[in-house]
Amino acid sequence: MSNSAAELILVIDLGSSSVRASAYRTDGERLDGATGSRTVQQDADGTFDPELLTRLTESAVDDCLASLRGRQRDFRLIGVAWTSFAMSLLGVDRNRRPVTPVYSYADSRSGPYADAVRQELEAEGTLADTCTRTGTPIHTAYAPPQLLRLAAEEPDLFALVASWQTIASHLLGRWQGLARAPISSSEVGWMGLLDRGAHSWDEALVERIGIDPVKLPPVYDYAKSTVGLVEPWASRWSELAQTPFFLAVGDGAGANLGSGCADSRRIALTIGTTGAMRVVIPAGEAGSTAATAQSLAPEVPDGLWSYPIDSSRWLVGGSLTDGGSLYSWLHEMLAVEDANELLAEAALMEPDEHGLTILPFLRSERAPGWATNATLTISGMTPATTPVHIQRAALEAVAFRFRLILDRLRPHLAPGSEVVASGGALHENPLWRQILADVLQKPVGLVNVDEATSRGAAILALQALGRPLPPAPPTLHSAAPNREAGPQYERALARQEALYRQVIGSAQAGGD
Repeated sequence: MSNSAAELILVIDLGSSSVRASAYRTDGERLDGATGSRTVQQDADGTFDPELLTRLTESAVDDCLASLRGRQRDFRLIGVAWTSFAMSLLGVDRNRRPVTPVYSYADSRSGPYADAVRQELEAEGTLADTCTRTGTPIHTAYAPPQLLRLAAEEPDLFALVASWQTIASHLLGRWQGLARAPISSSEVGWMGLLDRGAHSWDEALVERIGIDPVKLPPVYDYAKSTVGLVEPWASRWSELAQTPFFLAVGDGAGANLGSGCADSRRIALTIGTTGAMRVVIPAGEAGSTAATAQSLAPEVPDGLWSYPIDSSRWLVGGSLTDGGSLYSWLHEMLAVEDANELLAEAALMEPDEHGLTILPFLRSERAPGWATNATLTISGMTPATTPVHIQRAALEAVAFRFRLILDRLRPHLAPGSEVVASGGALHENPLWRQILADVLQKPVGLVNVDEATSRGAAILALQALGRPLPPAPPTLHSAAPNREAGPQYERALARQEALYRQVIGSAQAGGD
């Protein structure tokens, strides 16, 4: 291969609705026509089939490489980067074969175990310390209660596990013949099992849930790479045989960096199936909790979380279990024939004109209340209520949850910070962007990037390789806040909070 070969990065994006393998240039641009994509189906209990995920991922990589071979005369893959949905935990046997499903944030069966652990820690006076140490609340979205449920209700299956992996580390071990493939501190953070000061497994929680530490993989910064494929992948993917594979990071970290939200001046807001609002904070910022500059972790605002990106940066924010999923569900339940017409009618309404109050929790609640018993609630319906009213009220209801996250993030934000939006639900829905701008009372700009998450992974690979980083992408179609709508939405938010207290209560899943 000549010295003029095009240098490319292969990015594997393991999402909860699709798996993609894409080729990126070193300027951060994705190569058109060089993406392999497969649709992923989550089981009803919130888990995934690891064998199916494996086949889909390998097939996506096959397609990406085949496209490159067919269109790119001379190329060299200089790195493989990953992002993965968080969390993605599975158990394997001594032969590295999966023996459990892939457990994810959406597996809510462990609600009673989350409540029990929270109550135990509170009784011991260590709940707040535990949440500060790990950067996460005790909730079904994280590994501790899920592993407790598995040990109690499926002990035979639990006993079969020789090693715990994420889906990314499992695939890495499979392709490189590693008995215990490492895992990034980013992925451990998204599992709720990271000691943020030490950047390693949290020993106290690991002991509490009864996991043998020997069964846990080593934890490293994502930039620690490994090289070399075993057969049949060495022959199947010969272009990757000598390419460094970096460790996977959580998809939220990729989305922030890929959309240019790499510091506290730009807040990333993503709505896909779920939703999230996140900001990048450097280690060692004022108000941190650890003792050395390398591991200094920012304080976690009440009701939010903090995960590492790498050894020098943290992601602070909050996630919503339901974002675009609520929008799609309503279309199905309301038997909407023309979604665009419904949105056009909703756009003609005044803020909160419908008089409805919605708690938008189809599948429990994450930030900021973390109520495991939360369900969808609609209050204020009358014979005059129409599908348009319900649709508009639902969009506003989700925006109110983001406002609660933003209010908690404010101490971490730079003056004049802006909101940068990404995700399919916002690209296709200008009304939702305007509602968000009005509720947040901040401009909301749509980032001009097709796949922010995978682009962020490519940027992380460039960073690890010591290459120049591309500039932040421009934002387009900014929605400016309507100042007159602010007071109306403040009253509607107060009404939602009152309904929340009445229906769900005020208890937090984290430490107050």
